[in-house]
Amino acid sequence: MSFERLSRAAVSVLHGSGIVLFIGMVLLVLAQVVARKFFEPLVWSEELARYSFIWVAFIGWVIASRNKSHIRISLVTDRAGPLLKQALGIFSDLCVIVFALIFVIKGWKLVQNNLDIETVTLFFDFWLVYTIIPVSALATIVVMGFDLVERFRGHSNDKEIVL
Repeated sequence: MSFERLSRAAVSVLHGSGIVLFIGMVLLVLAQVVARKFFEPLVWSEELARYSFIWVAFIGWVIASRNKSHIRISLVTDRAGPLLKQALGIFSDLCVIVFALIFVIKGWKLVQNNLDIETVTLFFDFWLVYTIIPVSALATIVVMGFDLVERFRGHSNDKEIVL
C-alpha cells in the first residue's frame, strides 16, 4: 500500500469518525430532551453526549491542523518576505508540536490514572474517555511533522483549505 493511499485512508477514517461521533452526540441530546419531556429521563445519555463532545473536539483539532483552518492572526506573516514567512511557519509548527508533546505526556498520565475508575452511569472506565488526548496529539504531531518537511522542501502552502 502506497503512502498516499494510506494517508487518504487515515484522513477518511478521521473525518468519518468525527462525523459519526457528532451525529451520535446530536441524537443523544435530542433523545435526552424528548425522553425528559414525554417519558422517563435517560440518565446515561447526557454523560455519553459529553464524552462524545470531548472526542469530537480532539478529532477536530487534528482535522483543523491538517486543513490549516485554526484561527490565526496573519498581520506579520502577510507583510513578511518569503524567508521570514518560512521561518515563522517553521516556528509555528514547532510550537504546535511542543504543545502536542505536552498533551501526549499529560494525556498518557491521565489515561493511566483512570484505568480502574468507572464512569458514573455508563458501562466503561474513564481511561477510554481520556484516550483521545494522547492519540489526537500524536496524530497532530504527525500532521505537523509532514508540514515541516514540506516547509523545508519549499513546498509549503500557508493558505487555509476551505471545505
